Amino acid sequence: MTHDTKQPIAIPLETLKELATTVAAELKAHAGGASVANSGGGSAYRALPPLVRERFIDVRAALFQRGIYDPVLVRFDSATAPQASTEEVAAQLEQVAAAL
Repeated sequence: MTHDTKQPIAIPLETLKELATTVAAELKAHAGGASVANSGGGSAYRALPPLVRERFIDVRAALFQRGIYDPVLVRFDSATAPQASTEEVAAQLEQVAAAL
């Protein structure tokens, strides 16, 4: 599968599905202590390990590359809209992964 520019998509669909499922599980595992900043400020203020945060952002970017935009996933680090809780993001990512 390619973009309109005929460049190969960076992450194969099956790999993306596996990564999304894994990251959703990691988010769920760390959700207990991951509070959401009331005034925005991005995902750096959640009590998540940096690697989990980075992996989520990488998976979300790969989904965007495929034209998959999910408003709940965007609210992970939104500074302009109320942030979704880590639990909400994990559940939504799990649903997106299942639909891939």
